[in-house]
Amino acid sequence: MGCGSSHSYSYGVTDVWDQVSRTVDVKSRDKKKLVIPRSSWKTIRIFVSSTFRDFHAEREVLVKEVFPDLRQWCEKRRLHLVDCDLRWGVPKDTTSEETLRICLGEIDRCYDDNGMPFFLNLTSPGLLPGALTASRRSQPNNAASERCGWVPNRGEVPESLSMEYKWVMGLSVTEMEIMHGAYRKDNPNSLFLIRNAGFLDSVPTKYHQDFVDANPVAPDKMQMLKKMIAERFGEGQVSWYDCEYDCINEQNQVQFKNLAGAIGKQVFDFFKKRIAEQYPLTDISMDPYQQAKEAHESFMKSRSVSVLGRTEILDQIKEHVVGIGVDAPLILLGGPGSGKSSIMARVADFATAKALTGEIPGGGDKGWHVFYHFVGAVPGSPNLEATLKRLLKELGIVKESTMPKDLETTCQAAFAALSNPNTRPVIIVIDALNQFDECKEASVLNWLPSKLATQVRCVFSMIDETPQHQTLRSRPNKPTELYVTPLDMASREAIVKETLGKYNKRLDKEQMASLLGKDSSQNPLWLSIACEELRVFGSFDKLNDKINSLADGLLNLLAQVLDRFEAESGGHLLEATLCLLECSSTGLLETELLAILGDEDNLMPSDNKEKGEKGEKESREKTASDIGPLSAHKWARVFRGLKPFLRPFGDSGEGRLDFYHRSLSKAVRAKYFDKGNSEASDSVYKWWHSKLADYFEGVKSLERKAEEYPHHLIKIEDKIRLPRFLTEWPVFHLFFNEEFSAEMLSFWRSAGGMDVMEKSYTNSLKNMEVDSIVSKEDLALHYEKVARLLMQASQLTGSFALLEEAIRLEERELGARQDRMMELTDLAASMHNERLTLHDWITQAMMADLKPSIEYRRKSLKLGEGLTGERNRFKRAFSLMKLTFNLKTWYVLNGDNSMSGEEGMELGFDSIKEAKAIFEELGDKGHVSECLMNEGLLIGETDQERAKKVYKEALDLCLQVFGEMSVLSSRLFTNTAILYEECGMKEDAYDYFMRAKKVKVEVFGEDHPQTKRVLRVLEEPMYNNIAMRRKREETKT
Repeated sequence: MGCGSSHSYSYGVTDVWDQVSRTVDVKSRDKKKLVIPRSSWKTIRIFVSSTFRDFHAEREVLVKEVFPDLRQWCEKRRLHLVDCDLRWGVPKDTTSEETLRICLGEIDRCYDDNGMPFFLNLTSPGLLPGALTASRRSQPNNAASERCGWVPNRGEVPESLSMEYKWVMGLSVTEMEIMHGAYRKDNPNSLFLIRNAGFLDSVPTKYHQDFVDANPVAPDKMQMLKKMIAERFGEGQVSWYDCEYDCINEQNQVQFKNLAGAIGKQVFDFFKKRIAEQYPLTDISMDPYQQAKEAHESFMKSRSVSVLGRTEILDQIKEHVVGIGVDAPLILLGGPGSGKSSIMARVADFATAKALTGEIPGGGDKGWHVFYHFVGAVPGSPNLEATLKRLLKELGIVKESTMPKDLETTCQAAFAALSNPNTRPVIIVIDALNQFDECKEASVLNWLPSKLATQVRCVFSMIDETPQHQTLRSRPNKPTELYVTPLDMASREAIVKETLGKYNKRLDKEQMASLLGKDSSQNPLWLSIACEELRVFGSFDKLNDKINSLADGLLNLLAQVLDRFEAESGGHLLEATLCLLECSSTGLLETELLAILGDEDNLMPSDNKEKGEKGEKESREKTASDIGPLSAHKWARVFRGLKPFLRPFGDSGEGRLDFYHRSLSKAVRAKYFDKGNSEASDSVYKWWHSKLADYFEGVKSLERKAEEYPHHLIKIEDKIRLPRFLTEWPVFHLFFNEEFSAEMLSFWRSAGGMDVMEKSYTNSLKNMEVDSIVSKEDLALHYEKVARLLMQASQLTGSFALLEEAIRLEERELGARQDRMMELTDLAASMHNERLTLHDWITQAMMADLKPSIEYRRKSLKLGEGLTGERNRFKRAFSLMKLTFNLKTWYVLNGDNSMSGEEGMELGFDSIKEAKAIFEELGDKGHVSECLMNEGLLIGETDQERAKKVYKEALDLCLQVFGEMSVLSSRLFTNTAILYEECGMKEDAYDYFMRAKKVKVEVFGEDHPQTKRVLRVLEEPMYNNIAMRRKREETKT
């Protein structure tokens, strides 16, 4: 490819091109250009093709001037630009096969990522015909200046490569690049820049050898290539440029004048136009839940293609999916690498197909919905809250306006949905249930009912004996357990034949027996890794020894693989890549890895003083601008070695990399992080987290920075940079949620706590006050949002103070606008109501917050009269419900001189009536049920018999909407029990308290305050006596 020595060959150029022509797509210039819709970030790859020595100066301009400008333009369109120039840093010991595979493999990646490669070729004067345009007819056709580059002979092109790329034989590597990246597919994204030959006369004679090719076959080859490309591409893709000799640089390389002007604008404009056409910018952002769904669909499709030796297991799971419904999940159990994910992907694919064709009975009018989720397969997939919210949204149970505010309420909503007989029929397939982020909800599975509704079917996979498995197994309603059994011999042999057969390789009987005789060959992942090791092994006469040397045990084999990678694919670069990926929060973009790996002098922890001193000395001599990204060729070696074990997260084309299987993560931890004692191991982890923290500190994309930067600061316990980052207003707005900012509050707990948070934001607000650029309106909004955040953190004193300032600004500086005053007064009511929740009993002490809560709520509702839109209507109804609950307490406390208890009761009835009407108008039956409950609370103060009927109506509607196991049903059971107790009907009260206990234990867990409150009631002597008496009566019968 222009980076090796030239050779003399004798062969028929015409015959070579006859072979190439048979693999070329028919030219169709009228075909539609490729347009690829996208909803998120996308990676764009530009492959740079040229011979090596004669285009050094041009590549310098491209890498240092043109591509940075193009990259900046791309980033504004949510595109990552990666320039692939494999001529940089080619190691001397690179084999011919490796060179060819890296080169062609990188173009394959361009096809994979972009459908059609973005391809740039820089060529010598005679590469394309001087007669291409009339203005170029006078250009000299100097054969001596035509560099065709290295032409591998037959011995240098391995059979496996020529079978894969059938057209390569007889071509130079530059020709191969042109053929593969542009010519064969009539690629509209390809640009050819041709340098005029006039410059050569002014170049010192001793440097002419850098620009001419002594290969005697070059004139014939180039003449043929001229003809073929002239017929294939038009003037829009072919351009000539002039350059002028300037000097010889310090690296003894020829430099030219005005190259940026000669080629920079052409390259920038061409690729800017083609990228914009292929990836048009759209303002429509896809719903994040829909993005996640599509990413999981892509993973499902890729993993379900080949599942060998699992027919019996698949048949059993399929029967669970399409057969008579059961009220407990089926769980697929097995160790790491046993093939669970592939089985689950096939199950999801099967269920989706059957649901679409209506072949699963019991789907009703809407049919079955299939929800599948592969934990660890796409960004955010280990997040249980986001997963359950996607499930609820896909089932139509929640909308944006009714989305649960935190993990606890999300689990409660999911629990209610999956136990409700009125939920849409759904098949839920979740792979790697045990790999959700560590939290109580993920371990105890309080989102999953013990008894599923009849039209809910769940299939989960997990490693056996994990907390999730133990939780399910301990339930009274036990799951169906299905173990992934070891592969039988026939299945193992089929996997080996299929895997190696893709590369035209096969084992003889003795070799097959030796491989399959290893105990670990019964594990699909071990077997696939072993096949990959054999595939890349280059010495056939030593293949038997290689098979025998393969380590038994998945982690042992992976350790062997890592050793080989280090020796063959980059050494410290490979180790650094693995350590960086292991420590990343959500995987790393390829551009991020290249940037971090580029600082090779300071890439690794110092193992000894000499190494450390060297790195420190050299780093002091460098500035950030001196350190560029890792060269494409070095990265290609690392990536090519790791490729079988890496996966891009999802199929968005974003280019984010992570380990394909968690077993590799374990192997990396064992090899690079386990130093024999926890202190030493922690030190290694902190070094790499610090490396990532330092990098992401400078990342411009806030969305990407927010995914990684706080994670690493927490890991290294950096309580200086973390609060500083969280206090930045763009970061605040990114993490702030009006209902509940769970992630931000979690970060602040690691940054010093809620007091530190309050002080930090208060100081930032004071700085905003003296900033002349900040408008009063913007300042007031910031005061309001910080006040809401402090309320969420139960920092009520501080939240009141900030809210008062927001109200002062609105009233004195901004004209007391109706919509803003409505929001602020409603927030004031919520803050006072938050204080009311701190009381265990209704007492006169509550009046200090009860009265202002009611007054602010009424004022807010008054201001909100006339506001339209579903969101405003929902918020009004919700505020009316809150007001009703406060007014019931007002009645119990007999009111005051401003409003009597009876007046409060009357207002409560009016409020709940309006709220119920709005919810009915919005079709929100769940909140209609809650309105009925609040109405029953009011009625129960004066008419207990009527209250019983209203409670029953509320409970019937609640059970219809949410099922028995829901938060609202637990409240209804409790309130009904209290009502019956007040009526003196102790037996009925006991029954309802017991129902409340059952639901609260299931929904909240035994340690939740609401559950403990009911348990304390049932321990009272009166109810304890009822329980003992009933137990004696049961014993007698």
